[in-house]
Parts: sequence; structure tokens; C-alpha cells
Amino acid sequence: MQFKITLRCLDAHPVLPVNYQYELSAWIYRVIQNADTDYAAFLHRQGYTTGRKSFKLFCFSQLNIPRRTIEGDRLLIQSREMSFTIGFYLDRTAEEFVRGLFSQQQFSLGDRISRVQLAVQTVELRPMQLPPGNQPVLIRSLSPIVVARKRLDNAPDEYLHPDDPDFGRLLFINLLDKYVAATGPGAAFPGGMPGDFCFRPVGAAPKSKLITIKSGTAAQTKVKGWMFDFAVDAPRELLETGLLAGWGRMNGEGFGCVEIIPAPRLAPAQVYSNAALK
Repeated sequence: MQFKITLRCLDAHPVLPVNYQYELSAWIYRVIQNADTDYAAFLHRQGYTTGRKSFKLFCFSQLNIPRRTIEGDRLLIQSREMSFTIGFYLDRTAEEFVRGLFSQQQFSLGDRISRVQLAVQTVELRPMQLPPGNQPVLIRSLSPIVVARKRLDNAPDEYLHPDDPDFGRLLFINLLDKYVAATGPGAAFPGGMPGDFCFRPVGAAPKSKLITIKSGTAAQTKVKGWMFDFAVDAPRELLETGLLAGWGRMNGEGFGCVEIIPAPRLAPAQVYSNAALK
């Protein structure tokens, strides 16, 4: 399920840090924990696993702030309202549970320099948007998509550009792992596993975003992701997984949230065979 959460600013002159993703993620975890301690502990300590990999299976977008300016590392907010999208890989029967988690919440968002008092105004279910049947779709990132390649010398992972030949392959491996983690090792696709997956960036050139996580602490980390549109042809089950749980890495920290936008007659060009997704 995907939801649009609209927030109302309670301060007269609200200011946020540019790097607010970690703080927003921490608030989401607190909301979950206050409602369901066991579920929150599961997400924090383990998540959904497959082999040595673990996934939170939720994602959220950047804040959509209609009017704001940037001064240094601060966001000067000139709108009384802002919103963001959040997705959970949960059954539709959990809709009212999730809606109730966030409704009527008030919280403080920010860092030691500047904080904003916010109140949840509305929680709206977003439609899945997937076209009927198996056909190519066009996807737009709502928060940066992170794909990285491991190095052999134990150096930090290499963040990849969407044009890198490994970007699409690793993106689909990640989706498959999430799907298996969520549904079990015996997970199957109706009609069997398809032979090919297709991916290609479309439209404007991808825009890089360097996000600082836990800014100003000893655990500070910089993460590089990309904002862009891409065409993809994959099983509906994987598209749903990406839409609800996120594409790429670090979805629970504010990366890889997407939406599907209208795009008739798409023909993705970069094809990855099922045998290559290993």
C-alpha cells in the first residue's frame, strides 16, 4: 500500500536541515513502535531476510514542499503544508491499521540547529497505478535510488550511475531478493519466472543527490543516489514489490520511493536475461 501523508507546519517561520531523511525515518519508526512494539523491533533488528540480506520492506519519498528556498544546508519553508509518500509491503487488509498509525500525529522534525513542529493533516491511500497485464511501465523516482557495486579489495562500495551496465542488473537482483524475503524461498511467479527483464533511463539526464545520514555525529555517512525516470518491463509481482518496498538500497532510510506515470507504447531497450541476475 502507498499513502500520501499531508503535514501542516505549526511554526511561524519553519526551517529544516537539507538532510532530514534520517530524522524523518526515525519518526516513522517511532510511530510504528508506539502502535506495535513487536513489529517495530522486528524491522529494526532483523527485517525480512533472505540468506544474509535483510530488508525493511517500506519506503518513503522526499518531502514535497510547494514553496521553499535553500540557504546553505537549511531549507526555509514558505508553505503551510507539505506532503510525502510512504509505501508498505503489506496486504490491503492492513489499510486502516496503517492509516490509524499516522492520523492525528504531531511531532518535531529536524536537527540540533533547526526543528519544525508538524501535524499530520490527512492520510490518503494512493492507487497502485499498475496497468493491467504484463506491459512496460514508466517509473519516476520520488526519492534518490541507490545502487552500489561491491569492490573486491574491501573498499567502500561503488555507487553506480543509472547508465552503468550493472545498474539495471543489480536493481533487479535487489527486487528479486525483496520479493523472496517477503513471500518465502518457495516464491513463484504466475506462469513461471520470465526469461528477460528490461530497464532503461528515459527523459532528462539522471540527477545525482548526495545525502548525509546522521549528520554531525560520529556515525555520519554520505549516500549517493539518483533522481530520474526509467522504463521497465518485469513481472507484476516485482513491480508491486518495488512500488511498495522501494527500488535499490536503504529504502527505510528514505531512498528508492517511486511512482508510476502514464507512458503508452514503451519499449525498454536494455535487456537482462534471467540467467544474468545472479
